[in-house]
Formats: sequence, C-alpha cells, structure tokens
Amino acid sequence: MKLTTIGKSVATALTCAAALYATSASAQTLTANSTGTNNGFYYTFWKDSGDASMGLQAAGRYTSQWTNSTNNWVGGKGWNPGNSTRVISYSGNFGVDNSQNSYLAFYGWTRSPLIEYYVIESYGSYNPASCSGGTDYGSFQSDGATYNVRRCLRTQQPSIDGTQTFYQYFSVRNPKKGFGAISGTITFANHANFWASKGLALGNHDYQVLATEGYQSRGSSDITVSQGTATTSSTPASSTPAVSSSSVGSSTPGVSGGVTVRARGVAGGEHINLRIGGATVASWDLTTSFQDLTYAGTAAGDIQVQFDNDGGSRDVVVDYIRVNGETRQAEDMTYNTGYYANGSCGGGGNSELMHCNGVIGFGFTYDCFSGSCSGGSTGGGTSSSGGGAGSSSSASNCSGYVGITFDDGPTANTPTLVNLLKQNNLTPVTWFNQGNNVVANANFMAQQLSVGEVHNHSYSHPQMGSMSYQQIYDELNRANQAIQNAGAPKPTLFRPPYGTVNSTIQQAAQALGLRVITWDVDSQDWNGATASAIASAANRLQNGQVILMHDGSYTNTNAAIAQIASSLRAKGLCPGRIDASTGRAVAPSGGTASSTPAVSSSSRSSTPAVSSSSRSSTPASSSRASSSIATGGACQCNWWGTRYPICTATASGWGWENNRNCITTSTCNSQGTGGGGVVCN
Repeated sequence: MKLTTIGKSVATALTCAAALYATSASAQTLTANSTGTNNGFYYTFWKDSGDASMGLQAAGRYTSQWTNSTNNWVGGKGWNPGNSTRVISYSGNFGVDNSQNSYLAFYGWTRSPLIEYYVIESYGSYNPASCSGGTDYGSFQSDGATYNVRRCLRTQQPSIDGTQTFYQYFSVRNPKKGFGAISGTITFANHANFWASKGLALGNHDYQVLATEGYQSRGSSDITVSQGTATTSSTPASSTPAVSSSSVGSSTPGVSGGVTVRARGVAGGEHINLRIGGATVASWDLTTSFQDLTYAGTAAGDIQVQFDNDGGSRDVVVDYIRVNGETRQAEDMTYNTGYYANGSCGGGGNSELMHCNGVIGFGFTYDCFSGSCSGGSTGGGTSSSGGGAGSSSSASNCSGYVGITFDDGPTANTPTLVNLLKQNNLTPVTWFNQGNNVVANANFMAQQLSVGEVHNHSYSHPQMGSMSYQQIYDELNRANQAIQNAGAPKPTLFRPPYGTVNSTIQQAAQALGLRVITWDVDSQDWNGATASAIASAANRLQNGQVILMHDGSYTNTNAAIAQIASSLRAKGLCPGRIDASTGRAVAPSGGTASSTPAVSSSSRSSTPAVSSSSRSSTPASSSRASSSIATGGACQCNWWGTRYPICTATASGWGWENNRNCITTSTCNSQGTGGGGVVCN
C-alpha cells in the first residue's frame, strides 16, 4: 500500500460529473477503513487521513473520489484469497491526469514472504518504476504491452501484518493506459512467472483487487472488475514472459516427445505449472485423482513443477514426470521448496508432497538419470565426443562421482575450455560465475550451460569477511540477477570469493536460497601450478568430493583437462553435479551414488573467515575443505545445521585439530538466531 513520497505540484481541481457518483439504493459508501465482501467480491478501503471515500456498487463495480486533504489512500474490489493465475478484465473511468500522483493497478499481498505487489496499468505524475533505491529486473511482453519490473524495499511501513519491512514488486505497463474511459485485461500468471524467473517469489496469497490509489493528489474512479479464464493449454501463450526456455541457447538439447507430469490435488482445485528453462510452458488445474498431464513442446533447460495456489486444505502430490522416455520420481529429486519440513516451507528433504507454494526440480532436459533415454537427452552416454551436460559415463561404469568446478567465468577462455571438456568427455561441470563477468560475456553462457550448471560466485568478487549482511546480500542478489538475465536458471549454490565463510555470509546466502560451497581439493591453478600438478591434484579426488579450478588466463588448467579425464576414468570416477541438499558431488540425476558415504557434506563450510588474498581469484588457504564433517565424540558444534568437532587446544574461533576443522565452544554458542550451538550425546 502507500505510494512512495515524492514532490508534486498542485493541480487544477478536476471537474467530475455528479452522475459519475450516482448510486443505487443498495450502494454503500465507505469513509472509514474497512474490508469485507460485497455482491460476491472482496473489497478493501484504507486511508491514513483525509476525505477519500469509496462506493460499493453492483457486482465488481466500485467508485471513488478523493481530494488533496487525503495523504494516502487505496481501495478496490477483487478476491480473497488471491492466486497467481487469475486473468481479470476491467473497465470504467480513471479520473486523474498527469499532474496527479495516482495508480490504477492489480494489487495484492502475500505472506511468507510478506510481499506487496502491483501490476500498474495507468499512473499520473509518479512512475513507480523509478522508486528510489529499487532494483530493475528487465521487462517482458503481456496483454499487448511491455511491462517494466522493479523491486523496492519498504522499511517499517504499514502492511497487512502491521508495521513491517517488506518488498514491493512492480510491473509497470508501457505504454501506460490513458485517463478517462479505460479498459483492459491482465493475465497475472505472466507477471508472477516473470517475477519468479528473476527470483522474486510470491508467498501465500492474501487478497488481490483492482485498486485505485492516490497520494497527496485528487481524482476519481469508477471501475468494474471481473474474472476471466486462465490459460491451461500445453503451449505458451503469446504473452509468455520474455525470459523463455529458448534463452538457454540453441546448443542446449530440448525434450523429445514432450513432458508428462503425473500429479493430483488433495482438496481439488490445486493449480500447477510446468516450467522449463525459467519459463512456464504449461499450466493445469488438478483434481483429487492422479492425472497424466502432457506438454507437447520442445523447450530446453531445467525442469520444475510449480505449485502456486496454496491455501486452505490444498496440497499437491507429484508422483513423477516422464521426459525423453525416462521416469523421474519426485522423491528422488534434489530439491522441493514446497515440502513442509523442520518447521518451515522448503525446510529440507525430498518428497512427492507439496504443502506450500514452491517447486520440485527435476533436473535438466538433457539429463539422463537411468542411462537409457531417447531423443533429446545427451547425457548418460559413453561416447568420447561428449556433447552435452549429462553424465560422461553410464551409471554402471561409475563407482563414484566428483565435482569438477571452475570459478570466475565466463571469460574469453570459456569457449576453449568448453570444447576441451566436450572432447575429453569431462562433463557435467559446475561453473561458479562472477556477475560482472556474466554481464560482460553473456554470449558465452549458452556454451557453459551445454556442459553443466551455472551458479553464484558473487557479483564483483570482494573479500566478504568484514562486509555487512546487506552488502553481502546485494552482491549475491546482483549475481543471481545477472546469471538469470543471461538465460540460466536461478542459482542454488554459492561459492564465496577466497573461500571466506562466516555466519553473516551463511545467513545472506540462505536468505537467497543459496547453499555455500567451497572445495575439498585445491588445484592451485591460481598459484601457477603446472598442468601436471593440476592433474595430480585432481587425482586425489574421492567419491563425493569437489575440486577448485578456474576459467580464465590459466592456460595450464586447459592443458590439464585431458589428463584429469583419463585419470578419473582409470579410478572409475565420473563427473557429477553438486547436490544442493548435501554439498557433495552426486550422479547427474541428482541422486547419490551407491558408494557415497553415509556422512555427506554440507554447504556450511568448515572454513573460518580469513583475510583477503592478493589475487582476486586466489583462495586464501589451500588447506580448506568443504566436505569434512565431524562424527563421533561426546559433544559437537551444530554450525548452521552441520556438526563439527569442539576444539580442545584452540583458544577461540575456528581451529584445525586431528586433521579436521573444529570450533571452539564460545564461537559455536555465538551464532545467534537460526544458527545452533554445542550439542552433546
């Protein structure tokens, strides 16, 4: 609610015909803050002062008028609860002009997270896409216009939950609708999906209305709103957001024979979307019986099933999907952000159940989890020609999986490195990209995606050990945006520059849905290691472990690729992907190899915060390991969900005892809310 404060000139009073406010005997005029239902529609009316009023008319119609004596007001008719798939139509009169600060918008709130959102159809003197301190997320096409997207932070301002700090999401129509007689259609799914593709998640819907809002201005409105029918076809509408599956790049293999989703609702009426490559390609309403829901297109990229209208007793059960002739079971996948566990939505664990709005990730269109796929999959083969981001060997030939990772890209070296990886069948790999390098070399992202996944390595590669929470959050968020704008899925992993990890970094990463990952083996390529030394370092890898290398001007890294591939094959180790739930390298399917140790790694790195190195891409210490987790002992430290030994000889902070990291009691117990402390058996 509440428009951003800006300076405005005083306008000439608008002349409004008395007939505009003629009401029937059943009409109700509101002058005090109120919510409720009227003629089958939810309504809300709020003002902080002044003489604004709103008239409740038949069906979805309402009228309003306000003068400069009103500081801020907003009101309208619509629905409670809202949802992310509603299509609405509106018509009537918007009685303002360019000198008046007012919006006509599809407007609503969600909780968990607390979000105030607007789809602005028309506005007067102030364009909300210019809010101070906000972040732009690009634009997309919908309903015959371009919408510019911006997020703004409201600090300790009125909300549906009292005075709170929360984000506002804006989609602002360009060109904006005119004044006076006005009408239009809003396909809200296009906005919700585009926001989600940029990491701007909505939570559980409260109300949503077609609203008039005014701030230190004067005007009137006479608006009627009605509901249309959501598109449920298996192909994208022409108004699909501009960030589409095609943005992944022509070199990314798509699906062959479409995708089938087997799912049902618990209460009936649940709504799900099939998202591929960051765009919604199909949407369905569920019944309480399992249905086979089919998308017949050829989109490419990561595959997600999204539940978006949680409320009441609505829950979703996703049994599996079928893609490229392969069945991928929901409970075997790497993440489910809609599963309620450990006291929160997306609190951990894999399941076919979705209790909250969220997504289940089903891997990439080019993955082949079973080793026997048809058509579009390029993974799982044993051909030395590579050619995709799937497993370089069939599962039966792999005794374990390792994480091949490269920091600092994309760079001018990326095409050469990608070709070497393909030629030597050393795929998939994991790229930890810098946001500023992504912006400068976005044309190389498709090549990276053709051989693996892209994740977050900050925007500008700063030493984060002494940075504030907000500074760290902004660095990571900017990098996420750059990566997604270049056509990659939203990252789920974060590798901190220099390997520096502390509780503030952990908290900021967690807030963005990122798991902190460091490494087990340091190749020392940043330190001038020879190609032979780099290959020798890689030869130390064991099942589940991760190696640090770089994409840049380190020619010895390129020269080591063939030897690394040969040595790993001789040991029966295959390149894998890094599981966001454990931090370990696993089979490209996202499941762990049979030989994976029961004690798995965590993103809660065992590395203490350290000082900056003189090289921008140089790890501060080559002795660090991300995967060492303590076992045994009477007492351990629960460090943000992962247990480590308690130090016995170290006085304070972190230590290195008995060939592993440890944490002192005082440091362990100083993590604060959401961290942990000393736990004893």
